[in-house]
Amino acid sequence: MGMVLRNRLVALLIRLTILILYLVSYGPYLAQFNSLWAGLGHFCVEIGVVAMIVMMLEVIFNLIDLIRHGVFGVPAGPYMPIGLITNVFAFLAGTIYLTYLMPGGYAPAGTFAIMFNATLLVGPLIDWLFLEEKGTVRFGLLFNGMLFPILYHIFGYFRTVIWDDAPIFGTHMYAFPFLDYTNNPHIVAASFAYFGVILASLVLAVFLNDVLAGKYARVKAEE
Repeated sequence: MGMVLRNRLVALLIRLTILILYLVSYGPYLAQFNSLWAGLGHFCVEIGVVAMIVMMLEVIFNLIDLIRHGVFGVPAGPYMPIGLITNVFAFLAGTIYLTYLMPGGYAPAGTFAIMFNATLLVGPLIDWLFLEEKGTVRFGLLFNGMLFPILYHIFGYFRTVIWDDAPIFGTHMYAFPFLDYTNNPHIVAASFAYFGVILASLVLAVFLNDVLAGKYARVKAEE
């Protein structure tokens, strides 16, 4: 089962801490966008909502597991085909915000914005690495995870067509400026790169999930 913490109480405290950081910083972060609806159209904000919901469910499952089965043992986790995909998207969203969006002035800055996106990066990573069982996600399920990036890509285009005077932050119409469908002459290449990075990240996550589960070691031993 790889690196899985076998103490349900400690796992619950870690997950509660992550959830509290989300909840404390989310509202002030969202308030920094041009409007509520503009903020909810941002990739990092949308992924943050999903990550918070998953973490809330994990806290509930973990608490029930603790009450029913005691302190010691592997803590209950999410349905991993969904949990792993969410963790990957959250990690990517936090990374892109901290390395590209915030430094470039394309998204809100400040204490709460940084807190939320740093938690979005670090929280799911800690949860996946130390608290969740490994080796239960098949590579074929990754293509289900590509549905959201595809829909977001389509949404990003039609949002600017329908609300052509409603920028997300400042004067920026797009969550990702490199996906500016009107001004980027290399938009096709940028789109392929966008999908390629996400798909490669999902593949890498499943591979590492199997490595930490000892799957490949068992297969080699059986040979």
